[in-house]
Amino acid sequence: MSRIINATGSTLEESLAAAVAEIVSCDLEKVTLKVEAPGVDDVAGEHRLTLRIHPVVEEAAQVAEPVAESSSRPSDGDDPEDSDTTVTIEDLEEEADAAADFLEGLLDALDLPGDLRIKVHPDHVELEVIEIGSGALIGRRGQTLEAIQELVRCSLQRQFQRRARVKIDAEGYRSRRLEKLIEKAEEAIDAVLDTGEAERLEPMDVFERKAVHQLVAEIDGLESRSQGREPARRVIIEAV
Repeated sequence: MSRIINATGSTLEESLAAAVAEIVSCDLEKVTLKVEAPGVDDVAGEHRLTLRIHPVVEEAAQVAEPVAESSSRPSDGDDPEDSDTTVTIEDLEEEADAAADFLEGLLDALDLPGDLRIKVHPDHVELEVIEIGSGALIGRRGQTLEAIQELVRCSLQRQFQRRARVKIDAEGYRSRRLEKLIEKAEEAIDAVLDTGEAERLEPMDVFERKAVHQLVAEIDGLESRSQGREPARRVIIEAV
């Protein structure tokens, strides 16, 4: 039996965030998400987002239980670069298809133009919405894009019962943001080397944390770890 979520907010990012909170609390173990147009409008200053949740029929094959995450667990075994789970190209393509269906539905609901650019990497997939002609999917300081990323992450993890490895971008926003985060990480590295005091970086998504972990790993005398829960999970850089 399907279930409909009606999320509202004064902005699109608020309505998406409300949808994320609702799907996280959903008691279904495995779901797929679709945005059914027309599902987003602006009436009296209020944005409404309609999602239909479809239960996924359990297959005969045994599905592994998802690993619980501690609120202060280090990065070992938590981020994709440290995960013991083997991901195949078939797994990534499967996740990419599911995420693409959702994004296409969202574009239709918002009545926005735009095409999807899909890049399959060895350990993750990038889905970028291009030629939108506006920053509607990015929002102020990327808030809308972060809400969409979290919604897709929740959907894929519930649907496939594994850590999602799909990165959502719009008009190259994440690439530009990553450049700035690397600059801040380099400043933090210099500070730790100078003072010996640990530096706590701003919240990042899993792909941004991976880039910072790799950067720190190249510096003798330093180590990094992840702390907190998504989407407020961040990197701590400290002296060994």
